[in-house]
Amino acid sequence: METPAPFVRRKGRGPSVLCLHSSTSSSNQWQQLIELLTERFEVIAPDLYGYGKSPGWPGDRPLSLADEVRFLGPVLQQIAGPFHLIGHSYGAAVAFKMALTVPHRIRSVTVFEPVLFNLLFNLKETQDAAKEVWAIRDGVRKLVHEGRTDEAGRRFIDYWSGDGVWDHLPDWQREAIGKCMAKVVSDFDATIGSPTPLEAYRDLNIPTLFLYGVDSPAATREIAGWLGGQLPRAEVRGLLGIGHMGPVTHAEPIARLIAQFIEHQPTGILVHQLKRKVTESAEET
Repeated sequence: METPAPFVRRKGRGPSVLCLHSSTSSSNQWQQLIELLTERFEVIAPDLYGYGKSPGWPGDRPLSLADEVRFLGPVLQQIAGPFHLIGHSYGAAVAFKMALTVPHRIRSVTVFEPVLFNLLFNLKETQDAAKEVWAIRDGVRKLVHEGRTDEAGRRFIDYWSGDGVWDHLPDWQREAIGKCMAKVVSDFDATIGSPTPLEAYRDLNIPTLFLYGVDSPAATREIAGWLGGQLPRAEVRGLLGIGHMGPVTHAEPIARLIAQFIEHQPTGILVHQLKRKVTESAEET
């Protein structure tokens, strides 16, 4: 099967920064970060399968995170040298798969709440959160199968953003999200059905900024609590007053946090160890 090429936004010059967006979104969600970074970095923001201007998943089997990484292969081929990797939600799950696949290419990783749901099903202490995710996944899948994509969108958006958010979205946005819901089902397949040995994360020796919202659903807070403690070179920050869609709802302050982190990374080969730091940020952003 021939792999189609993704649509890519590029802007700026300097060390490369690759940004991966969340489900139901597109590369456009990184506009604030792009504007902040492009005087010092080349920012590359592709649309993942089935979002923005990229083609849909052409396979006749369930999508995997590895498929998304292969889809981005042409993008990686055009990046000279190591690059900074950024991801949000589903894009952050793809980012971790990429970091595990080509760790020698990655200068740093910044993630906001990776939906690595397979972790929840592998850890005894996160089974309640796993059941919650499974219920959302089954509910969305059933509604999409029945052609009730608006209701599927409501269930998905209100889970991640808070009850009632769907009703306050403009009509054009609800329509656009409804059209994406079949891909959202594939995203669930990819994040639940892509097992990675837990030890692999402990060997991911890359400077990592792990961000999560204190107001986010239990599932991603549980992932943050476990995974943030396993990564050997991680700084973990919980952000007060922010939920799962923080990179969209609080784009400017989160863009500043990301910029500060990557600007402090060495420009050459990474040889030093970062002190692991796990904090709950008291800043209201």
